[in-house]
Amino acid sequence: MKTIQTYIDSKQNEFMNHPFFSILEKLNSIEEISYFVPELTFWAMTFQDILRINEERVKDPFLKKVARHHRLEDAGHEKWFLSDKKYMSTFTTEQDRDDIAWLYGKDSQLVRDAAYAIMAEMYQLDEEILNVALLLTIESSGHVFFEKVVKQVKKTGEDKNLKYFSSSHLEVEMAHALFEEEMERKVYERKLSISTRREGLKMVDRCYAAFNKMLDGLVLACNKRLLQAQERKQNAVNNTAVEYQDNQAA
Repeated sequence: MKTIQTYIDSKQNEFMNHPFFSILEKLNSIEEISYFVPELTFWAMTFQDILRINEERVKDPFLKKVARHHRLEDAGHEKWFLSDKKYMSTFTTEQDRDDIAWLYGKDSQLVRDAAYAIMAEMYQLDEEILNVALLLTIESSGHVFFEKVVKQVKKTGEDKNLKYFSSSHLEVEMAHALFEEEMERKVYERKLSISTRREGLKMVDRCYAAFNKMLDGLVLACNKRLLQAQERKQNAVNNTAVEYQDNQAA
């Protein structure tokens, strides 16, 4: 199992170089950070089902304990997400993206595809230890995402007004570290067959392919809304210039 964790760590390091994080560093206001939030909705909600179903599929007492711990640790975080989404919407003139037709439309397609891919992994696994490896893989990508988003949020001074995208969320995750270390130690002690280890490595690859696709979707969302904001700003400048000229002529 330690071999799989080492591979997860290597994929996590690669994940840090996704272009989304370069764009994120240039989002200097809470309005700009909000540009990718609507597209993330499907994942934030589906993630709760992934945790639930994953636990249900594990029968081994210890592994089920691990799966349950991960589920309970993240229980209710979708409510944090919806709270942040609503708060962030007050900073933008865009129409709120809450309707079902939009959620299942083209804009969020890449994020949905990624969520479905992760969900599908649970139904392909023959070894329950890989259900835990799946959780560790998801968690590894989440650590990268939240650390980078929270860092940017703090620069805006809005950290205290958020829940899901806040430093308090990260602190909650860290508070479980000691308990998780003991559980993970026991998980790592488990010996895997060559075939199970090989399948676990393939699963990690597929999961990170899905995570990269998800961030591809967020890149498209950011670029689209940054361009729209730029166009609105230019239109405002043009309108001001025309109004000035009209006043001068009068």
